[in-house]
Amino acid sequence: MAAYELDWSFGLISSAGKYLTAETFQNKIGATAGVMKKKQIWFLEATDGSDTVKIRSHLGKYLRVDGDGKFTGDGEQDNEETDLVIIALDDGRWNLKSNKYGWFAGGSGENLSAFTTEDTAEHNKWTVHLAMHPQVCIKNVKRKTYMHLSDDGNSLQCDEAIPWGFDATVTVTYFTGGTYGLQAANGQFLTNTGALVADADDSCKFIIAFLGKQMTFKSVASGKYVTALGASGICKATKSGVTKDETFVMEDSWPQITLKANNGKYVSIKQGVELAAKSAAVTDAEIFQVEPDSAGTWILKSVKDKLWTAVEANAVSTTTDATDLTADTAPEACKFTIEFLGNKVKISPAGKPAYAVQGSAYIKSIAGGPEGADEFTYEIINRPQLILRGEYGFVGVLPSGLLECNKSGATPFPMTIEDGFCKLAASNGKYWKVGDNGVSASSDAAESYVIELFPESKLALKSVEKGKYFQGAQNGAFTCTGTKIDASTLFEY
Repeated sequence: MAAYELDWSFGLISSAGKYLTAETFQNKIGATAGVMKKKQIWFLEATDGSDTVKIRSHLGKYLRVDGDGKFTGDGEQDNEETDLVIIALDDGRWNLKSNKYGWFAGGSGENLSAFTTEDTAEHNKWTVHLAMHPQVCIKNVKRKTYMHLSDDGNSLQCDEAIPWGFDATVTVTYFTGGTYGLQAANGQFLTNTGALVADADDSCKFIIAFLGKQMTFKSVASGKYVTALGASGICKATKSGVTKDETFVMEDSWPQITLKANNGKYVSIKQGVELAAKSAAVTDAEIFQVEPDSAGTWILKSVKDKLWTAVEANAVSTTTDATDLTADTAPEACKFTIEFLGNKVKISPAGKPAYAVQGSAYIKSIAGGPEGADEFTYEIINRPQLILRGEYGFVGVLPSGLLECNKSGATPFPMTIEDGFCKLAASNGKYWKVGDNGVSASSDAAESYVIELFPESKLALKSVEKGKYFQGAQNGAFTCTGTKIDASTLFEY
């Protein structure tokens, strides 16, 4: 399976508690903002085999230290003055060091500079707030296997060759001060001892250090690094130093779905390479990963790392090896149109009718047949907690229970899906409720919503009762008033 390594994006918080901001006018920078929005997000460009990195603004310019000790945001990629070295400190903060001059960049407000070699100076320390969507897949570099919740729900372990099912998504949770927690699919946090706990404490806090495109997790409580131990790769912080055993890579977590046909059975690969709606229960063989390409079509992968492929006789099989393939590079026979119809979908090969269940339970692209035979009830199974980020920030909950959509930090909402309809709750145990003045986590009874998937890891969420899409506004208002798909109704998930 081709790896989808994440582009690192983050905010940098000065010792005075303000985010480093890149202004449009003359690419000026200053540590002046109280919240992290577009101007406060920076992107890490790492080079394999090098200790140096470049840090890019939303304007496409780079942080730079010049020969006079000026710290600016107007650098070009090919300028060696934009080469920086990140030094991860014991408390989770960073020093940013000029690779060319050896000076540390820091300051507060608009008084930023880089003409000191004092790495211990408080004004040279930056708190890192990761800005990308926090639900990811994490691969151990040495084992080349992925972190997931164990079958007994008591630990995280690295022994899956392909991250598959609800247990394979890990949420990287930001704690105030620049440390992070690793939250399993059941909502519990990894501790330095390898145990999982419901409520995060100091034993759940880890310092993230970047090693090019790789990273390590260092326990705040013990000072040891997370590694994968034994045959099952149980994750614990037990190592004093860093080798490949203690290095990890984060990758995008694509949606994985089940498809139930109108005969009440799930589409499966248990019977061989051809797809048939024959299974009464969901195992890994009934789960398919969906990934979009730039043209708006999709590929579907099986747990055996094979792609759905349109073959002769209008059938569909899982015969194309997905290794090193992405949605854009896959053969045309592996690209499909997905039409979202509330809690159901239709899946069609290029220029042909949608796939439908035949009398044999195999699915084929044949026009006609019983009504609804070409519609499949679909459920996303690897988002037990849903985190939504729109164009103005994350969706979060106010103390009153009202939801807002301009938060800099992520809020996970427990999600259950039944018969293709999703139900969302909050940490207070209350369900989402659509009201006249917005959406609140205030109901004892769950409302039903449906999900439509879009490229760039985005979705639209629609109320079944209201027939409207959830929509975000710049002032933070989160309502169920959308009538079309646009930037205000699309949320990264």
